[in-house]
Amino acid sequence: MPEPELPRSATEPEAVISEIVRSADPACERIDVAALLGRVFRQRPQLRALAAVLQASPDLLTSGRPEGPRAIERLVRALREAGAHQLVLPCCGDCGRERPLSALGDGARICGACSNRRVARANPCVICGSTTFAGRDRAGRPRCRAHPPWGSTDPAQELAAKIAAGPFDVSLQTALQVIGSVDRTRQGQLRLLWALEDIPDLLTGRGGQGPPKTSALARALIDHGARGVIIQTCPFCQRATDLKAHRDGLRCCGPCKQQTKIETCTVCGRRRPLGGRRFDGQPLCITCRQHDTLNHRPCSICGTLRFITSRTDDGGICAACRAIPTATCATCGEHRPCYFAATDAPKCLPCSAKERKEALCADCGKHRRVNNRTATGEPLCSACGNKPKPCAGCGGIFRTRGRTPEGEPMCQTCWSKHPAAQRICAQCGSLERLYRRRRCASCVRAADLRDVLSTPDCPMRPELEPVFQALLNPPPRTVLHWIHEVPARRAVLQSLAIQGGPVTHEVLDRFAAAPTVEHLRAALVAAGALPARDEQLARLERWLAKTIARVSSAEERRTLRNYTNWQPLRRLRRQPAAGLVTHGRAETVRIEIRNVARLLEWLHDGGTTLAACTQDHVDAWLSQGPTTRATVRGFLAWTSRRGHSRPLTAPVISNYFAARIIGKDQRWALVRRLIHDEQLQVADRAAGLLLLLFAQPVGRISRLTTEQILDRGDTLAVKLGSVPVETPAPLDDLLRQLVERRGGRAATVPLEEPKWLFHSIYPGQPINPNTLGRRLKAIGVPPRLARHASLMDIASELPAVVISRLLGFHQSTGDNWTRESQGFGADYAARLSRR
Repeated sequence: MPEPELPRSATEPEAVISEIVRSADPACERIDVAALLGRVFRQRPQLRALAAVLQASPDLLTSGRPEGPRAIERLVRALREAGAHQLVLPCCGDCGRERPLSALGDGARICGACSNRRVARANPCVICGSTTFAGRDRAGRPRCRAHPPWGSTDPAQELAAKIAAGPFDVSLQTALQVIGSVDRTRQGQLRLLWALEDIPDLLTGRGGQGPPKTSALARALIDHGARGVIIQTCPFCQRATDLKAHRDGLRCCGPCKQQTKIETCTVCGRRRPLGGRRFDGQPLCITCRQHDTLNHRPCSICGTLRFITSRTDDGGICAACRAIPTATCATCGEHRPCYFAATDAPKCLPCSAKERKEALCADCGKHRRVNNRTATGEPLCSACGNKPKPCAGCGGIFRTRGRTPEGEPMCQTCWSKHPAAQRICAQCGSLERLYRRRRCASCVRAADLRDVLSTPDCPMRPELEPVFQALLNPPPRTVLHWIHEVPARRAVLQSLAIQGGPVTHEVLDRFAAAPTVEHLRAALVAAGALPARDEQLARLERWLAKTIARVSSAEERRTLRNYTNWQPLRRLRRQPAAGLVTHGRAETVRIEIRNVARLLEWLHDGGTTLAACTQDHVDAWLSQGPTTRATVRGFLAWTSRRGHSRPLTAPVISNYFAARIIGKDQRWALVRRLIHDEQLQVADRAAGLLLLLFAQPVGRISRLTTEQILDRGDTLAVKLGSVPVETPAPLDDLLRQLVERRGGRAATVPLEEPKWLFHSIYPGQPINPNTLGRRLKAIGVPPRLARHASLMDIASELPAVVISRLLGFHQSTGDNWTRESQGFGADYAARLSRR
């Protein structure tokens, strides 16, 4: 039996609506009605229903009658905004005003306010009969605003108290925060409270019997650290998801609810979930609905009449022409292929993947995003789906990142070196591990660097060419990590692209992200794109400017600035050209100026100025704090000489170190641990032994170079002073290892001399002394106390002149420590020289 011929409103609804609209209002001749229909109505069945209604009653566009579907109101509103004059919006069937007609009443369309009034009149309060409807009580009876269902209590407080009193280890404040994030309405909170009162184990396995927000509440509690909370899985498919539908008296997920809507497809004859219906109302499965010509529309790219898989402002594109446009992702800020690229909130593919619905991992039981599945199809998170296994290359226990042709697992490091991971680069032809789109990391790095150093309007500026060339020196994957995985460094490079002029130290100083900028600065200096400078002195000058600016009095601020310029900074700047400011010297200046600023603030709070300050004021301030306050002695002496204050002074800080040392037994115990404990890093063991055996300060250890290591084959010496000193075993082997590998994460730039023995994270720079000190403290070696103890022992056994020549200390330093240790003294050296 042939199928009946379909009406034109079903096959060409756009054409039918366009003809009726233009006949009702001639001003619509200038409007592209077909394009407007594509923007306003995303679903083709809406257009068919609208065309059929307008064919039967075309006067609905001009009469204002509240009849027909709401699509008439949306069409008229859009056409009037586009320039139509004679079309009339339908008015509310109750109040007669032009409002959005979102409801039905007695066969006519009415606005939301009139619909609410009808609901209120139909539900008088069970207590007083008022029609100010506020909700329903536990028995389902209506209540007014004067007698709300929650009465005088706060349902959120009561629900939080019940959760906090349960075995979930959640505080009351945390429970309140969770409840507010799940449901902000009192009626919704009340439903959760009633469900928890009726079903005490609602959050421990029976969430399917509660309201729809139960799953969201359980998930939020788990995210906030709750223990013992179980997210109810769907009773039919056992998936941990939102249970918003009902099936057989139980809550279930949407797909399982859809399984109940199984009908025999009119086209293929198979019993499958309902995907839609034909124009005559006959059921269709999802596949047959896509093949139904009634649901095909012209593709905006190829023009072919096909099923639309992706909708755009132009109508949509088919599966064959579907292409994801590139845009700047609103979530991560990366310029990548994005969904919703034409909107104000595009979202790239990685960010969209992160928002996939989560499930309950079959292994660990945590609610996480599904990454793998078991042989039976149960979900697994990324941690459980890829558990650490023995690597076939190194034997270590790591997560599998690749497999050999024989199927053996390999870790990330071994897989990157394995021949099976290497392919031929489509751009340069080299055999390497490819990075993206059949290109190696070197080829991708150059393209991505030029992209990040360019602006949308113009290519990379010539002034940025030194920066581009400098960033070609580190390993390609390191630079790509900076660009794509470290937003702060990418932001710095993008800011350099926007600014004008060459890149200088002053330009980099403007950025606030210090670690990021310092790493980039070090790479540029190591590559020769920037001149070298004393970074400790530069950081100190920036810190001094901020600290001095906090002094409230302008006169005292000027005095402090003059003192710092003519006293501590002048001493640091007058050092030899090769001598850089160490971290210890800079920290000494910071301690002094910080205490001076605190003294001036203390005087200002007490209503006194520096000029009116007396010695009693200074003594009172010194007595209220630590002994480091005495570092203001130099500032007070200078202001007294210059006439900025009365004659003032502060006590001299004692230099007696004998009380600030570790015991001899503890020192040698630390030495034995560093010798035998091979679990510690080689750099930490070597630095600790240099400190404990040769009393070298952390600042000098950090600046040791490979030229100071003299390897004679059977012995190894270190040139700490004018005479090299031989090192005992196993310190000699540790130093040889450091020389051979020159380890450290900053070996990313081909460096010239000097070759630092202890590398920093910054390219071409030695390790920061403060960082090295923290590493020694972490393994139990207190740098200052251990060095004092070592110096005490050495000074008690050797004369000062020998200490000076072997260890690189000044003669006066050796004399001072000899006196501290009460050892031989200078007379021993005099007698020895006469003999």
